[in-house]
Amino acid sequence: MLTIRVCVLLFFVILAECGRSVSRHNSGGLKKEPQAKVAKRPVRGEVFDNLFNVYDPSFLAVVWPKITNGLHILVDHTCWDELGGFFRDLTEGRAWAYNALDASGRYESALFAGNRFWLGSKEQCLKLDQEAYENNGSRSNYLVHTTAKNYYEDDVHDWKWVGHQEETTTKVSMTDRWPPNRLAYTTVQICLNITKTNLVKTSNVILGVCLPRSCSPRDVTSVINFSIMINDNLKTNKTTSRTAKITSTRQVPGSYDIAEDAGAILLICITVILATLVVAATIVDLDLLKCLPYGKKSMTFDLEKYNLDNRTVEREPKHEAIDMKSEIDKLGVENANMNYMAVESMIKGAPVITLDVTCADRNGGSCRRCGKYRKQCSNPRQLNNLPPCPRLQYNSFASLSTESKKRSIFCRLLLCFSVPYCWKRVFNTNTANKDLSLIHGMRIFATFWIIFLHIAVIVDYISDDAGDINDQSNNIYNIIATGTIAFDTLFFVSGLFSSHHFFYLKSQYSVQELVGWGGACGQLLQFVCFVTNRVIRMLPSYAFALLLSAVVARWSRATATLALPDGDHTNCNDYWWRNLLYVSNIFPSDEQCMQVSWYLSTETQVHVWGALLCAVSATSGLRARAAVALALVAGLAATVADASAAYFEFTAHFVSGFSAYATIIERPWARVAPYFIGIFTGWLIHVISGKLKVSKVTSSLLWVSAVSFMFVSVAITMVGLPWLAAWLHLSWPIALLWPVLMGTTNLSDIFRRLLANSPVAALSRLCYGMLLLHPAVSRAVLLSLDSTLCSQTICIWLYFTGTTILTLLAALLLSLLVEMPCCSLLRRLSDCAS
Repeated sequence: MLTIRVCVLLFFVILAECGRSVSRHNSGGLKKEPQAKVAKRPVRGEVFDNLFNVYDPSFLAVVWPKITNGLHILVDHTCWDELGGFFRDLTEGRAWAYNALDASGRYESALFAGNRFWLGSKEQCLKLDQEAYENNGSRSNYLVHTTAKNYYEDDVHDWKWVGHQEETTTKVSMTDRWPPNRLAYTTVQICLNITKTNLVKTSNVILGVCLPRSCSPRDVTSVINFSIMINDNLKTNKTTSRTAKITSTRQVPGSYDIAEDAGAILLICITVILATLVVAATIVDLDLLKCLPYGKKSMTFDLEKYNLDNRTVEREPKHEAIDMKSEIDKLGVENANMNYMAVESMIKGAPVITLDVTCADRNGGSCRRCGKYRKQCSNPRQLNNLPPCPRLQYNSFASLSTESKKRSIFCRLLLCFSVPYCWKRVFNTNTANKDLSLIHGMRIFATFWIIFLHIAVIVDYISDDAGDINDQSNNIYNIIATGTIAFDTLFFVSGLFSSHHFFYLKSQYSVQELVGWGGACGQLLQFVCFVTNRVIRMLPSYAFALLLSAVVARWSRATATLALPDGDHTNCNDYWWRNLLYVSNIFPSDEQCMQVSWYLSTETQVHVWGALLCAVSATSGLRARAAVALALVAGLAATVADASAAYFEFTAHFVSGFSAYATIIERPWARVAPYFIGIFTGWLIHVISGKLKVSKVTSSLLWVSAVSFMFVSVAITMVGLPWLAAWLHLSWPIALLWPVLMGTTNLSDIFRRLLANSPVAALSRLCYGMLLLHPAVSRAVLLSLDSTLCSQTICIWLYFTGTTILTLLAALLLSLLVEMPCCSLLRRLSDCAS
């Protein structure tokens, strides 16, 4: 019924316009039929412009007096009145109306080259809104004294504005600059398809409009739809064939009220509490404030006099003998044969002994951590019966002399937040096996490449010169295609570290020593602890980054002109529990919060299956062979399933880089093979104990095969065959197997000299924080530019450099504030419980 009424209205409007045209031509007494026919013939350039005309305020101002709200268009009553005032002032040439019209976007050129952002000027619109807010009272007082009348001329209902003669030019100029009502900037996403031409591509145009603030997004949608309808049916008289559909509308307030965001308030409170603990712990650790009400005399040791044979140490000022064995036992150290530096560092609280490091001294010989296994130690004085690596509890200098056990626990827990202690843990080179230096380098490279991938996808989405993502020669498509190799590398490295750590614990400690239980119950408890330890250790940093990402997404959506299509501003509020349970990958991608949530969920899930595989393979021979066979079948089956699914999914038309990323990268099944191959590689590294003996011919053949597999895997991403590209998830980790084995055994000395240093160790530890924080940092940096970006290669590298530096600093703060303190706190609580 509404359609019939609109058609009838348009029919009468056309008749009225034709009648006015005829009357004007006949009024002069001369007939100018040839000129009239020429005027009716559409100009080619004008027809072309009409193809892209979706919001035409000038033509709406002509039509607006002739329509009725609720009949031809449906908007809010206040919005209707203010829109009428805007269109009326526009026809009369008011300065503020021209400024508002100029702040709205329109088609310019180069749509086919990627210029789909018709944004106008958000700053100009918000400036007009501020002027209306500040000068609304002055304008209202003036309008009372300048009676103005709005009436219609003849029966055609044209706007006419008449003011009294006492209006001065100055007053008119002042009131022209001030909008009578507040304005708001709104972005409208329009799916535009020029169906009359041979174009098959649909352009997702982002249009910015400056309209009265009382108009809601629904009202703006109605106005734009009405403008599209009258342009296609009345102005062009159906001479252009196109389809234009509004997909989303977003009002940009330009400011963010943090007091109205409960998540932001919670984030601030958590940050303040953590910062307070860090400051207090640092003050206590630097001995600027005593944690306990005891004098300095009872907390001072003279380490210049010691006797390891008698295991005694003299204490000033009374020189009372203290049993060194009992002091070392308090620290949880099993080997009392430690050198002076180890004792000094231990008493001062430096975590020099960890799960992966042996700092033992036997008969003057010292293994300077050339490797985890004695076969790698070249020192002939090194004994063969070194004990397992002991755990070291964090004990501050003050806590050693504490007489109250309760206060001692409090001090230990507080000092976990000390900045000097956490800083040493971040840059400590002893906590990781130096034979795995190559693996740490691979993790760092993969992390940086993933950050580059995500930044490239964002830049492609908000750039005005990006090409078609479906074009395989497109730079962004190649980055996304090769980016899946970076994720495969991370899964391979994760599986390697997990299995290597599991089998090392299994070989050095009994089940009862690890969990306090024996038998089948102990085996089950060890499996549960091995899985939950990783989950709980990652959870505090993950939760903090999740809350930060949600706040940054809401802030960006309220202030930035452009927005990303990920939906973090709502998904993080509605579906945050999926992230914390590591199950976000089993839900639709458009409901995920954080760009890397699928990776964290998938890695946690395959970690559970990998730990189960390691536990079964560590039992009897038959079960071990069955577990290996099952892992091979599972990896191959997952790859086949992913390849068959890719054959149909990769052929779909990608709307943007985000849709291509979701299709090509977010594939949980594809990551099973890299992770299981990483588990197998970690088991091999453990079995060969640091030495790999192969002939030169065999080694050469394996090197040629590995390099060939790498080359083929990279080349497959450029071919574009979906079913073939899916197989690189299997070929790439296979290509890494031999180089990793050589890099952790025969070539370990080379990589140890290159990568076994504090900066590399710190980067490896900060990779997790960088993965968590780089989506929020890139959103805050790239969208805060408040304009379209450049998608050229040099531009992407510049954006990547700046964003990565900020992400690295943010990851360091996250590690000092959350990750390292929480990990130490969990260890201390575990030690207290045991």
